[in-house]
Amino acid sequence: MTGIEGMFLSAFLQALFQTLLSEPFKSFFKRRELNEDVLERLSTALLTITAVLIDAEEKQITNPVVEKWVNELRDVVYHAEDALDDIATEALRLNIGAESSSSNRLRQLRGRMSLGDFLDGNSEHLETRLEKVTIRLERLASQRNILGLKELTAMLPKQRLPTTSLVDESEVFGRADDKDEIIRFLIPENGNDNGLTVVAIVGTGGVGKTTLSQLLYNDQRVQSHFGTRVWAHVSEEFDVFKITKKVYESVTSRPCEFTDLDVLQVKLKERLTGTGLPFLLVLDDLWNENVADWDLLRQPFIHAAQGSHILVTTRSQRVASIMCAIHVHNLQPLSDGDCWSLFIKTVFGNQDPCLDREIGDLAERIVHKCRGLPLAVKTLGGVLRFEGKVKEWERVLSSRIWDLPADKSNLLPVLRVSYYYLPAHLKRCFAYCSIFPKGHAFEKEKVVLLWMAEGFLQQTRSNKNLEELGDEYFYELQSRSLFQKTKTRYIMHDFINELSQFASGEFSSKFEDGCKLQVSERTRYLSYLRDNYAEPMEFEALREVKFLRTFLPVSLTNSSRSCCLDTMVSEKLLPTLTRLRVLSLSHYKIARLPPDFFRNLSHVRFLDLSRTELEKLPKSLCYMYNLQTLLISYCSSVKELPTDISNLINLRYLDLIGTKLRQMPRRFGRLKSLQTLTTFFVSASDGARICELGELHDLHGKLKIIELQRVVDVGDAAGANLNSKKHLKEIDFVWRTGSSSSESNTNPHRTQNEAEVFEKLRPHSHIEKLTIERYKGRRFPKWLSDSSFSRIVCIHLRECQFCSSLPSLGQLPGLKELNISGMAGIRNIGPEFYFSDLQLRDRDQQPFRSLETLRFDNLPDWQEWLDVRVTRGDLFPSLKKLFILRCPALRGNLPTFLPSLISLHVYKCGLLDFQPDHHEYRNLQTLSIKSSCDSLVTFPLSQFAKLEKLEIDQCTSLHSLQLSNEHLHGLNALRNLRINDCQNLQRLPELSFLSQQLQVTITNCRYLRQSMEQQHQYHHPQFHLPRSNVSGSPRSHVAVIILSCVITNDADIHSPPPLPRPGQIRMPVYRTKDKDLGGNDTAISVAGTDIYGGSGGGSGGDGGKGIIASDTKLPSPPPPSPLPPRSLQRPKPVSRKEDRDLIGTNMLLASSLLNSGFRWWL
Repeated sequence: MTGIEGMFLSAFLQALFQTLLSEPFKSFFKRRELNEDVLERLSTALLTITAVLIDAEEKQITNPVVEKWVNELRDVVYHAEDALDDIATEALRLNIGAESSSSNRLRQLRGRMSLGDFLDGNSEHLETRLEKVTIRLERLASQRNILGLKELTAMLPKQRLPTTSLVDESEVFGRADDKDEIIRFLIPENGNDNGLTVVAIVGTGGVGKTTLSQLLYNDQRVQSHFGTRVWAHVSEEFDVFKITKKVYESVTSRPCEFTDLDVLQVKLKERLTGTGLPFLLVLDDLWNENVADWDLLRQPFIHAAQGSHILVTTRSQRVASIMCAIHVHNLQPLSDGDCWSLFIKTVFGNQDPCLDREIGDLAERIVHKCRGLPLAVKTLGGVLRFEGKVKEWERVLSSRIWDLPADKSNLLPVLRVSYYYLPAHLKRCFAYCSIFPKGHAFEKEKVVLLWMAEGFLQQTRSNKNLEELGDEYFYELQSRSLFQKTKTRYIMHDFINELSQFASGEFSSKFEDGCKLQVSERTRYLSYLRDNYAEPMEFEALREVKFLRTFLPVSLTNSSRSCCLDTMVSEKLLPTLTRLRVLSLSHYKIARLPPDFFRNLSHVRFLDLSRTELEKLPKSLCYMYNLQTLLISYCSSVKELPTDISNLINLRYLDLIGTKLRQMPRRFGRLKSLQTLTTFFVSASDGARICELGELHDLHGKLKIIELQRVVDVGDAAGANLNSKKHLKEIDFVWRTGSSSSESNTNPHRTQNEAEVFEKLRPHSHIEKLTIERYKGRRFPKWLSDSSFSRIVCIHLRECQFCSSLPSLGQLPGLKELNISGMAGIRNIGPEFYFSDLQLRDRDQQPFRSLETLRFDNLPDWQEWLDVRVTRGDLFPSLKKLFILRCPALRGNLPTFLPSLISLHVYKCGLLDFQPDHHEYRNLQTLSIKSSCDSLVTFPLSQFAKLEKLEIDQCTSLHSLQLSNEHLHGLNALRNLRINDCQNLQRLPELSFLSQQLQVTITNCRYLRQSMEQQHQYHHPQFHLPRSNVSGSPRSHVAVIILSCVITNDADIHSPPPLPRPGQIRMPVYRTKDKDLGGNDTAISVAGTDIYGGSGGGSGGDGGKGIIASDTKLPSPPPPSPLPPRSLQRPKPVSRKEDRDLIGTNMLLASSLLNSGFRWWL
């Protein structure tokens, strides 16, 4: 990384002054005979400052005077950007005004105005502003020698102490599992070592990558397996010769005298191949992402002994990818418990910690502040080593990483390396993320849109659009471990967040945790927490901030609840912040905005009005000519867009999800810059017709087209040009129900027209997901069955009630998920579903070869699913999940052979004749039959050896579950058996042999009898519950819940005999109501109680009582805990007669066998 590419400010300067020194400005100065000396002086000042910028950005860390100089320079650049933006915006306004003029004569007179034309009329204003910028830059340039700033052409590598292979294992906590996981790849148990392989440990700075590699290096198993082990600390300077020399000296145990890399590598290769033993090379702290350097380094090792490995630690996922690592271990932060152990060890050493209550509380909060980062724990612990003053502990708790004493903390230097080596364009993006509060989970797409609004995404020689460039920037920061992925969002570690604050300095501020809002005149970026729903936020301090660019409310909870915003802020303050580029009023209870609210906010690029209560968008919105992103999702009261929204020719992202617009305005097709349009509402007459979509050539992502019943002209449908939009990945076609519905059903011409229109809406073959909803035609378009749609992975067909047959989807090669619902016209599904007309005669094709999920829901008249034979392969060879829901007329059987099926759900299909013993579902793991299969009398458990969960609900004919003796020990997978409201169920099989961890829930089965021949059992004339198998695994768990089952006499429930070894049982039970238990006895419900048991007899015997539970899933018993039991709570007595008279009882019989016995607790 050399020159200007490595500097933060260079990203400002490059983008700004390339425009300032462009041809329009130069020609303007010449044409107006202005003083060209301004441009000369400006160029000179820029060159002078650029020469010392690298040195200045480095020295500002430790020199406050230089830091002040750099901040002054940033402020000058911001003002210059604002000046340019004013000029360009005004020129844009005049151009749009000329294009929008209704007078051809006026348009001819004004023509299309160029930037140069506009500058001719504003020369004095521009010259004045540029003169001010130049004077400030010249003053800063003149101070370079006073500050001792030197000219540097490249960023110097950061000098850090090298690491070694030695480690004190007594100071390492919580890494045993990580170590064992990596050893599985370094020393495979099956012995299948394939030549030289790479294993990478990736994680953020300070998470413990080096420590883990040291543990691995010194592990006894590793020492025994590898003939040679070499440790090399690489850091930022990737010197192939130095690394190779280090390896050679370690292998030969003598100094290296070679000075030529080729000779050195040849000698090393000979030495490694001659030993015949595998070697381990650890490359610690690797940064280099140059493929050529890595290829050169690895040459001597390629032919090394089988089983040789290179272990790499790095902060970059890209490094791991370049090195083709066979395993990338993403090292996670430590748990709070391990952090606590490390903290106590660091603070007190081997002495017994003596913490009073106040310091103990502070210690817990400090450990929590570290968020699992061991370097942070050791750093803060080191600062507090043997420190007994409460004030000092409080200071450390509230301090930021740059406030810690430099002689005791290496946290900032370690983390700052990640920032130091970022390219300039990524530094700006990373620093901007300082506006996010700690713990805030952010969306990638939104962050990219914010970067774009602030002008951080610069297209140079790349042919990528801005969004693609932003995605690349984002993933680059993620790959460097600065962003961490959650399930759907991303976060920054708290100390990485502080690092971004350190980088942004006084130009960024955030209002959080109830602190006073602190801003300065130079503040450009502001965020605040909107989670305070009760009180409006106060922003008096913003009156002093004239150049704010970002006003962004955020939420730590990502709640959709609405908030309050003071009218003074929304109507008086915000309109005066004329430099805003990002403005969000999302989630605020704002019903209206003044008509001219946006008139002076012409620099805004990102506007978020989503989830507000706005009823109408102000017309002044159409003056925001720079607007790139407009979010009005879930503004349910907004019925129309402003008529002149077509003036927003820079609009790239328009989110209309959840709105109830009547139509799109005319000339909508002028928005040719649109990259993302979530929803298009077809207009009836006076709005935009569907053909205006044809002018939007660059649409990406997902598009939902609503009100398709309004399209009557086939030519309009063809004019939408959907088949040319290759960047669209997902399309929803939606017709609305209304007065035309009945007409469509009775008017053949109308339904024929619907089919013709839909045929012309063929999308591009790159489409991946497709939804068709409430289609009014009688047949689906032919293109839907075209196998050229090889990328389609998901199709939804919903409420297409007039279609009597399904499209031929079987030959779509990539289709993985198919959902069919609300198809009232479907009566039979046969060969046409699998094959097109041309393929019906030749069935040498394998239909649905990629389909994994198939769902039929609410097909009220579907009667028959015809079996189809193929000459090669199977039907649905990849199907894993099958749902048949609410198909009451469906008769016959299901497909008999589904080799990959793991989950089957049947609901409200009473006529379905499901015979389990006639089906080969050998891999089935989950089976749910609810209100279905009235003919099912006996369920053979023996047919499903891999079944883990079985749910049977309201199967009126079910008499028994059967399990033959020869299969007693073969069904060890079953974990959950739930039976509800099966009124004729009388027998269950022996349960205790089925699983080591089996949970059985039986609800409202009035005539249940379970016979058992074992001698230990809970006995009653109407009910038999077998004793659990205590002779099995010592860690087995059996829980049985019996709810609402008739017991006709007083219960005689005996506790099990005492077991020889006492132990501890902990099991949560949930609050419910008291119920009558058989006769007069009443059981007690327990809320959130820890129940402990030991050896000895229970409290059973005569009149024994059980614990009542609601119809709630009982969790698996957790491991023993030394916590004391909480007090048992007796609920209030039940007064409702219908509750007391409810037939049956809710009775919980639960035993947990964990090397111990149990007893009933009352």
